[in-house]
Amino acid sequence: MHRDYQIVGTEVHVDIYDDRLEITSPGGMLNGSRIQDLDLKRVPSMRRNEIISDIFGRLHYMDRRGSGIGRIINSYTDFTEKPVFYSNEFYLQVVLPNRSVADPAQLNLDLYSESQFNDEKTQFSNEKTQLTNRKLNSDKDWELIYFKEKLIEQIDNAFRNKTINQIEQLFNRYRYDYSFNRRNIAEMFCISENGASGFIKNV
Repeated sequence: MHRDYQIVGTEVHVDIYDDRLEITSPGGMLNGSRIQDLDLKRVPSMRRNEIISDIFGRLHYMDRRGSGIGRIINSYTDFTEKPVFYSNEFYLQVVLPNRSVADPAQLNLDLYSESQFNDEKTQFSNEKTQLTNRKLNSDKDWELIYFKEKLIEQIDNAFRNKTINQIEQLFNRYRYDYSFNRRNIAEMFCISENGASGFIKNV
């Protein structure tokens, strides 16, 4: 009914594939426009073959309301693959995806939502880890400040500045959480183990 019968030697082609149905009709849009450039929800209804249209309408083979494109689009509302419309001055083609093998739109939405949730969960976990690390670092900083204050109170110029710095370095590395011995001190300050023993004794 939509084909252009003035184009000689042509016919309507219906090609069936596993994943789609392709319908190609001779003759482009009646007003010369290209359907791929139009809003499919507002394509004007124009009858190329009015006599055939009238006969089909009387036989109730069509509703004569120009609702064909809208009905096609609505039938794919729940699917991600949508019909494709293309036209030029010679023909108009419609590609209809096979709905029995097409992915439901809700399935893709669920997959997207799950992926988004996992991303947000990972981001939250990373932020929580950062906050925890900041708190630990903050606690350690206060621990070091407190140790320095107590150290200054106790030594009262009893040690040289170099020795005080070494004590601070030693505390900053081991804190209250780890034990150490003279070998650790010797390696840390590049001195002999006997010198490390003397350091421990003096401190």
